Amino acid sequence: MINLNFKMFFESEKNGDLKKLLKKIPSSHKELVKDFKFKYTKNNTINSKNKHIGVIHKDKIEVAAPWNYGREFTTLHEIAHMVWAYKMTNKLKKEWSNIVKKTKNKPQDTDEELFCHSYAQYYAKNKLLKFDIPEWNKFISKKIPA
Repeated sequence: MINLNFKMFFESEKNGDLKKLLKKIPSSHKELVKDFKFKYTKNNTINSKNKHIGVIHKDKIEVAAPWNYGREFTTLHEIAHMVWAYKMTNKLKKEWSNIVKKTKNKPQDTDEELFCHSYAQYYAKNKLLKFDIPEWNKFISKKIPA
């Protein structure tokens, strides 16, 4: 009985949480993923060769349950890849790159991955401090086309 109730709770919360999450981001960012289905898996990584924690397919965004990140953060991170691809101009990408280069003690990763982490952190309820960098937050809030 407990497992059934937990499963029902988990399934209903998942859909409600996704709707709440999408309300946090700008309308044009929601438009980028409106035709996508979201699939949440129970594993630490997606069952793939590269062991990603999120993957964008042709018509769905698949998100794992990684040990160190919440699903909200991982879902926002995957949405941010769409924002990077379709909302960020080359000029904005260059500006982001310059901000990242000037940031001391930043996590090591590509500009796109750092952008996606920063975007996810900015909109997530539970912030990840290593990506909570004021200059990055300012860029996310002021520069990305809404």
